[in-house]
Amino acid sequence: MRTPTRATSGGRITSAGKTGRAGKALLSGVLAICLAGAMAVPTLQAEAAKPKPPVIPSKAAVERAKQAAASKAAQVAAIERQLAAAGARLEQLGIQSGIADEAYNGAVYRLQQAKAEAAAAAARAAEAQKTLTAQRQQIGRFAAASYQGGGDVAKIAPLFTAEGPQQLLDSAGAAHSVSAAMQGSYLRFTATQVMTNLFKVQADQAVVKVKKAADEAAKAKKAAEDAEAAQSAAVTAIGVQRKQSIAQLATLQNISVRVAAQRQQGLEELARQRAAAIAAKKAAELKRRIAAREAAERRAEAAERAREAAEKAREEKEEREHNNGKKNPPKRHKPSTPSRDKHDNDNGNHSSRKGASAAIEFAMRQLGDMYLWGATGPSRWDCSGLTQGAWEQAGVQLPHYSVAQYEQIQHIDEDELRPGDLIFWSLDPSDPGTIHHVAMYLGNGRMIHAPRTGKPVQIDSVYYWEPPDFFGRP
Repeated sequence: MRTPTRATSGGRITSAGKTGRAGKALLSGVLAICLAGAMAVPTLQAEAAKPKPPVIPSKAAVERAKQAAASKAAQVAAIERQLAAAGARLEQLGIQSGIADEAYNGAVYRLQQAKAEAAAAAARAAEAQKTLTAQRQQIGRFAAASYQGGGDVAKIAPLFTAEGPQQLLDSAGAAHSVSAAMQGSYLRFTATQVMTNLFKVQADQAVVKVKKAADEAAKAKKAAEDAEAAQSAAVTAIGVQRKQSIAQLATLQNISVRVAAQRQQGLEELARQRAAAIAAKKAAELKRRIAAREAAERRAEAAERAREAAEKAREEKEEREHNNGKKNPPKRHKPSTPSRDKHDNDNGNHSSRKGASAAIEFAMRQLGDMYLWGATGPSRWDCSGLTQGAWEQAGVQLPHYSVAQYEQIQHIDEDELRPGDLIFWSLDPSDPGTIHHVAMYLGNGRMIHAPRTGKPVQIDSVYYWEPPDFFGRP
């Protein structure tokens, strides 16, 4: 059965009509929203374009901010001062430990001297006692001979014999000789007895001196150990303090700890570079003064040679004129003063430059060896131990004590320095007895030395620290 076309169409029309009414309603709503939105946009733009009122801190707030900034800057400056003071403290502790170390070397040196003196005094006393015993025995023999001769009765017995008077005279002469010999022996015995007692007193005093020197050496050793321990503890403590201070700096300056540490290291390195530049300037001035002195010495030597040549020429001329045609005239020779060889015989005949070269070569081979107080090698050194070991290679025996080293070598001026010479620092520039550090000069304002605990044998400017006070040539 076919569906009527109209009915079908009508149904479709009916359905379409419902949809259209719904769509119209929806469209009306959208249009209403759009109109409302269009009306709202100008309002929002107007509100957004209106500027916000600025935040104006009060004068009190500004003052508080300034105070906070000043406080932060003051804290930063205080921490930087603490870091600088910590570095200076470590350097000072290093100096103090070096002084204590060398004081111990001095105490040991004096103890060795006291022991040698005590041994010599004991030997003198023993020898005097031996002589005294021999003389006592001789006097005893004289006394026994006199007793066996009968004493005064024996002297008058010849009167009762045929040859009485002459025999008595002969006997009297012999007795006088014996008496004189016995008297001389007694006088020698008395003198020897006095000297023996004196030597015994000296020996006893020497023993007391040894005991005192041993006590001083023990105290010096304890002081050196305490100084080394204090330095070691300070290195640890100041290291912790340094890290904490750098962290505080980073917080106050709003930068990372790594950057803060780099900045601090940079500042310290800049300070070292400035100090090194000053030291280099002083070293260059020393080099200039040494060169000027050497040039003056060369000019003086050249002038002396020229004077000697002129004198010799004048004498030869006078000799020719005096002899005037004589064959083979006798020649007169005037001994000339030998010129001083500044390289091999400078300021005394203690050593040659060849010896200095051997000492320098040995010292250079020890570069990098760590400092150890009281050490004389083969791989650890203190300051006087290094110079002692170096010059021993040149055949020069120096004591293991910087004060005694200076006492036993040729003293020179600063501008007389040559490679291999020794440089000394003291607490009192006018008193070599206060010397506490020694180094070896290399030339060009440089030196090699064993600085202090925690540092190796190294090359530095002569002026890397403080100016030296005394100079000498082994």
